[in-house]
Amino acid sequence: MKREVTQMDLDMPQLRQQVLKNTERIDKNELMIKQMRKESMEQARKSAERDEWLENSRREHDRWARSMRETLDEIAQYSKQSQIEQEMRSLELDARFAETDRQLKETDRQLKETDRQLKETDRQLKETSLEVKRLSRQLSGTTGHIVEGLVSSSTEKIFEKEGLFLHNSGKNLKRSIPSEQIKMEVDVLLSNEEMAVPIEVKTNCTKDDVRWFLHQMSHFRRLFPEYDGKEVVAAIAAINYEKGVAELAHREKLLVIRVNSDDIFSIDPFQKDELRKF
Repeated sequence: MKREVTQMDLDMPQLRQQVLKNTERIDKNELMIKQMRKESMEQARKSAERDEWLENSRREHDRWARSMRETLDEIAQYSKQSQIEQEMRSLELDARFAETDRQLKETDRQLKETDRQLKETDRQLKETSLEVKRLSRQLSGTTGHIVEGLVSSSTEKIFEKEGLFLHNSGKNLKRSIPSEQIKMEVDVLLSNEEMAVPIEVKTNCTKDDVRWFLHQMSHFRRLFPEYDGKEVVAAIAAINYEKGVAELAHREKLLVIRVNSDDIFSIDPFQKDELRKF
Protein backbone atom coordinates (compact mmCIF):
# COMPACT_ATOMS: atom_id res chain seq x y z
CA MET A 1 0.00 0.00 0.00
CA LYS A 2 1.53 3.37 -1.00
CA ARG A 3 1.97 5.72 1.92
CA GLU A 4 0.07 8.98 1.74
CA VAL A 5 2.31 12.03 2.05
CA THR A 6 1.09 14.32 4.85
CA GLN A 7 1.88 17.94 5.70
CA MET A 8 3.95 16.64 8.63
CA ASP A 9 6.11 14.66 6.14
CA LEU A 10 6.69 17.82 4.06
CA ASP A 11 7.59 19.92 7.11
CA MET A 12 9.88 17.34 8.72
CA PRO A 13 13.18 18.28 6.91
CA GLN A 14 12.78 21.91 7.95
CA LEU A 15 11.93 20.92 11.52
CA ARG A 16 14.94 18.60 11.69
CA GLN A 17 17.16 21.47 10.46
CA GLN A 18 15.74 23.64 13.28
CA VAL A 19 16.56 20.90 15.79
CA LEU A 20 20.15 20.69 14.48
CA LYS A 21 20.60 24.49 14.74
CA ASN A 22 19.29 24.53 18.32
CA THR A 23 21.58 21.60 19.18
CA GLU A 24 24.60 23.46 17.73
CA ARG A 25 23.71 26.49 19.82
CA ILE A 26 23.60 24.34 22.97
CA ASP A 27 26.97 22.79 22.06
CA LYS A 28 28.48 26.28 21.66
CA ASN A 29 27.10 27.35 25.04
CA GLU A 30 28.49 24.21 26.65
CA LEU A 31 31.93 24.98 25.15
CA MET A 32 31.63 28.51 26.50
CA ILE A 33 30.82 27.14 29.99
CA LYS A 34 33.84 24.82 29.85
CA GLN A 35 36.14 27.70 28.82
CA MET A 36 34.77 29.98 31.52
CA ARG A 37 35.16 27.26 34.12
CA LYS A 38 38.75 26.75 32.98
CA GLU A 39 39.41 30.50 33.29
CA SER A 40 37.72 30.54 36.72
CA MET A 41 39.94 27.68 37.92
CA GLU A 42 43.03 29.49 36.58
CA GLN A 43 42.06 32.68 38.40
CA ALA A 44 41.44 30.67 41.58
CA ARG A 45 44.91 29.13 41.22
CA LYS A 46 46.49 32.56 40.78
CA SER A 47 44.54 33.83 43.79
CA ALA A 48 45.87 30.96 45.89
CA GLU A 49 49.41 31.76 44.75
CA ARG A 50 48.88 35.41 45.67
CA ASP A 51 47.56 34.37 49.11
CA GLU A 52 50.64 32.22 49.64
CA TRP A 53 52.92 35.04 48.53
CA LEU A 54 51.12 37.47 50.83
CA GLU A 55 51.47 35.13 53.80
CA ASN A 56 55.16 34.62 53.06
CA SER A 57 55.62 38.38 52.70
CA ARG A 58 53.95 38.99 56.05
CA ARG A 59 56.11 36.37 57.71
CA GLU A 60 59.24 37.86 56.13
CA HIS A 61 58.08 41.30 57.21
CA ASP A 62 57.63 40.14 60.82
CA ARG A 63 61.03 38.40 60.81
CA TRP A 64 62.70 41.43 59.33
CA ALA A 65 60.92 43.73 61.81
CA ARG A 66 62.09 41.65 64.75
CA SER A 67 65.61 41.68 63.37
CA MET A 68 65.52 45.46 62.93
CA ARG A 69 64.21 46.03 66.42
CA GLU A 70 66.95 43.82 67.85
CA THR A 71 69.50 45.79 65.84
CA LEU A 72 68.06 49.08 67.08
CA ASP A 73 68.24 47.84 70.65
CA GLU A 74 71.88 46.92 70.15
CA ILE A 75 72.56 50.29 68.60
CA ALA A 76 70.83 52.09 71.44
CA GLN A 77 72.84 50.13 74.02
CA TYR A 78 76.27 49.75 72.50
CA SER A 79 76.66 52.10 69.56
CA LYS A 80 78.90 55.07 69.91
CA GLN A 81 77.59 56.65 66.79
CA SER A 82 76.24 60.11 66.91
CA GLN A 83 72.58 60.91 67.42
CA ILE A 84 72.42 62.11 63.81
CA GLU A 85 73.50 58.74 62.47
CA GLN A 86 70.94 57.00 64.64
CA GLU A 87 68.21 59.29 63.42
CA MET A 88 69.23 58.69 59.80
CA ARG A 89 69.09 54.93 60.33
CA SER A 90 65.72 55.31 61.96
CA LEU A 91 64.46 57.28 58.98
CA GLU A 92 65.79 54.61 56.63
CA LEU A 93 64.02 51.92 58.61
CA ASP A 94 60.81 53.92 58.59
CA ALA A 95 61.08 54.24 54.82
CA ARG A 96 61.56 50.51 54.43
CA PHE A 97 58.61 49.83 56.70
CA ALA A 98 56.49 52.24 54.67
CA GLU A 99 57.49 50.51 51.42
CA THR A 100 56.60 47.12 52.86
CA ASP A 101 53.22 48.43 54.00
CA ARG A 102 52.64 49.88 50.55
CA GLN A 103 53.39 46.52 48.93
CA LEU A 104 51.04 44.74 51.32
CA LYS A 105 48.26 47.22 50.53
CA GLU A 106 48.85 46.71 46.80
CA THR A 107 48.67 42.95 47.26
CA ASP A 108 45.41 43.30 49.18
CA ARG A 109 44.02 45.46 46.37
CA GLN A 110 44.99 42.83 43.78
CA LEU A 111 43.35 40.10 45.86
CA LYS A 112 40.12 42.11 46.09
CA GLU A 113 40.17 42.63 42.31
CA THR A 114 40.70 38.91 41.77
CA ASP A 115 37.76 38.16 44.08
CA ARG A 116 35.60 40.59 42.12
CA GLN A 117 36.58 38.94 38.82
CA LEU A 118 35.82 35.47 40.24
CA LYS A 119 32.37 36.63 41.36
CA GLU A 120 31.70 38.11 37.92
CA THR A 121 32.84 34.88 36.25
CA ASP A 122 30.58 32.87 38.54
CA ARG A 123 27.64 35.13 37.68
CA GLN A 124 28.28 34.70 33.95
CA LEU A 125 28.52 30.92 34.37
CA LYS A 126 25.18 30.83 36.15
CA GLU A 127 23.52 32.96 33.46
CA THR A 128 24.96 30.78 30.68
CA SER A 129 23.88 27.61 32.48
CA LEU A 130 20.32 28.92 32.81
CA GLU A 131 20.26 29.80 29.10
CA VAL A 132 21.51 26.33 28.14
CA LYS A 133 18.84 24.70 30.32
CA ARG A 134 16.14 26.92 28.79
CA LEU A 135 17.23 26.07 25.25
CA SER A 136 17.43 22.39 26.13
CA ARG A 137 13.88 22.38 27.50
CA GLN A 138 12.64 24.30 24.48
CA LEU A 139 14.41 21.97 22.06
CA SER A 140 13.24 18.86 23.86
CA GLY A 141 9.63 20.02 23.98
CA THR A 142 9.51 21.08 20.33
CA THR A 143 11.16 17.92 19.04
CA GLY A 144 9.02 15.71 21.28
CA HIS A 145 5.79 17.16 19.88
CA ILE A 146 7.08 16.67 16.34
CA VAL A 147 7.91 13.01 16.92
CA GLU A 148 4.61 12.34 18.71
CA GLY A 149 2.74 13.81 15.77
CA LEU A 150 4.65 11.63 13.30
CA VAL A 151 4.14 8.51 15.38
CA SER A 152 0.44 9.13 15.75
CA SER A 153 -0.05 9.67 12.02
CA SER A 154 2.27 6.94 10.72
CA THR A 155 2.28 3.92 13.03
CA GLU A 156 -1.26 2.79 12.20
CA LYS A 157 -0.16 2.11 8.62
CA ILE A 158 3.08 0.51 9.81
CA PHE A 159 1.15 -1.98 11.92
CA GLU A 160 -1.26 -2.66 9.04
CA LYS A 161 1.72 -3.90 7.02
CA GLU A 162 2.41 -6.35 9.86
CA GLY A 163 -1.18 -7.55 9.86
CA LEU A 164 -2.28 -5.55 12.91
CA PHE A 165 -5.22 -3.27 12.18
CA LEU A 166 -5.26 -0.77 15.04
CA HIS A 167 -7.84 1.74 13.92
CA ASN A 168 -8.34 3.58 17.24
CA SER A 169 -5.69 6.08 18.36
CA GLY A 170 -5.10 8.62 21.12
CA LYS A 171 -2.32 10.98 22.22
CA ASN A 172 -1.04 12.30 25.55
CA LEU A 173 -3.42 10.24 27.68
CA LYS A 174 -2.89 10.96 31.39
CA ARG A 175 -4.13 8.87 34.30
CA SER A 176 -3.28 8.82 38.02
CA ILE A 177 -4.13 7.28 41.40
CA PRO A 178 -3.46 10.22 43.78
CA SER A 179 -3.85 8.14 46.95
CA GLU A 180 -0.93 5.94 45.83
CA GLN A 181 1.01 8.72 44.05
CA ILE A 182 0.91 6.77 40.79
CA LYS A 183 0.93 8.74 37.53
CA MET A 184 1.24 7.72 33.90
CA GLU A 185 1.10 9.47 30.55
CA VAL A 186 0.82 7.45 27.34
CA ASP A 187 2.26 9.43 24.43
CA VAL A 188 0.40 7.45 21.75
CA LEU A 189 -2.12 4.61 22.22
CA LEU A 190 -3.34 2.43 19.32
CA SER A 191 -6.04 -0.20 19.77
CA ASN A 192 -8.75 -2.34 18.24
CA GLU A 193 -11.37 -4.71 19.63
CA GLU A 194 -8.76 -7.30 20.63
CA MET A 195 -5.54 -5.51 21.60
CA ALA A 196 -3.92 -2.22 22.64
CA VAL A 197 -0.41 -0.86 22.01
CA PRO A 198 0.81 2.00 24.29
CA ILE A 199 3.79 3.74 22.63
CA GLU A 200 6.49 5.71 24.47
CA VAL A 201 7.86 8.44 22.15
CA LYS A 202 11.42 9.79 22.54
CA THR A 203 13.69 12.03 20.49
CA ASN A 204 16.77 10.34 21.95
CA CYS A 205 16.07 7.08 23.77
CA THR A 206 18.30 5.87 26.63
CA LYS A 207 18.35 2.69 28.72
CA ASP A 208 16.82 4.60 31.62
CA ASP A 209 13.93 5.62 29.34
CA VAL A 210 13.24 1.96 28.58
CA ARG A 211 13.39 0.96 32.26
CA TRP A 212 11.07 3.80 33.28
CA PHE A 213 8.57 2.89 30.56
CA LEU A 214 8.53 -0.73 31.78
CA HIS A 215 7.92 0.51 35.32
CA GLN A 216 4.99 2.63 34.18
CA MET A 217 3.55 -0.22 32.12
CA SER A 218 3.28 -2.25 35.33
CA HIS A 219 0.44 0.14 36.30
CA PHE A 220 -1.23 0.28 32.87
CA ARG A 221 -4.19 -2.02 33.50
CA ARG A 222 -5.02 -0.31 36.82
CA LEU A 223 -4.89 3.13 35.23
CA PHE A 224 -6.66 2.12 31.99
CA PRO A 225 -9.27 -0.45 33.10
CA GLU A 226 -11.20 0.02 29.84
CA TYR A 227 -8.63 -2.25 28.19
CA ASP A 228 -9.32 -5.22 30.50
CA GLY A 229 -9.92 -8.30 28.40
CA LYS A 230 -7.68 -7.01 25.62
CA GLU A 231 -4.16 -8.11 24.82
CA VAL A 232 -1.71 -5.31 25.71
CA VAL A 233 1.81 -5.07 24.24
CA ALA A 234 4.10 -2.02 24.36
CA ALA A 235 6.34 -0.13 21.93
CA ILE A 236 9.18 2.41 22.00
CA ALA A 237 9.46 4.95 19.15
CA ALA A 238 12.49 7.22 18.77
CA ILE A 239 14.53 9.18 16.26
CA ASN A 240 17.75 8.01 17.88
CA TYR A 241 18.59 5.07 20.13
CA GLU A 242 21.76 5.29 22.19
CA LYS A 243 24.17 2.35 21.97
CA GLY A 244 22.61 -0.85 23.27
CA VAL A 245 19.17 0.67 23.90
CA ALA A 246 17.33 -0.99 21.00
CA GLU A 247 18.88 -4.33 22.00
CA LEU A 248 17.64 -3.82 25.58
CA ALA A 249 14.13 -3.11 24.30
CA HIS A 250 14.24 -6.30 22.22
CA ARG A 251 15.36 -8.32 25.25
CA GLU A 252 12.44 -6.87 27.21
CA LYS A 253 10.19 -8.03 24.33
CA LEU A 254 9.03 -4.56 23.35
CA LEU A 255 8.25 -3.34 19.84
CA VAL A 256 10.97 -1.02 18.50
CA ILE A 257 9.93 1.72 16.06
CA ARG A 258 12.54 3.84 14.23
CA VAL A 259 12.75 6.88 11.92
CA ASN A 260 14.67 6.16 8.71
CA SER A 261 16.81 8.70 6.86
CA ASP A 262 13.83 9.71 4.70
CA ASP A 263 11.74 10.52 7.82
CA ILE A 264 9.58 7.40 7.37
CA PHE A 265 8.85 5.26 10.40
CA SER A 266 9.64 1.55 10.37
CA ILE A 267 9.27 -1.22 12.92
CA ASP A 268 11.92 -3.80 13.75
CA PRO A 269 10.99 -7.40 12.85
CA PHE A 270 9.03 -9.18 15.60
CA GLN A 271 7.03 -12.27 16.40
CA LYS A 272 3.68 -11.32 17.94
CA ASP A 273 3.59 -14.40 20.16
CA GLU A 274 7.00 -13.50 21.67
CA LEU A 275 6.06 -9.96 22.72
CA ARG A 276 5.63 -9.22 26.44
CA LYS A 277 2.01 -9.08 27.56
CA PHE A 278 1.11 -6.48 30.17
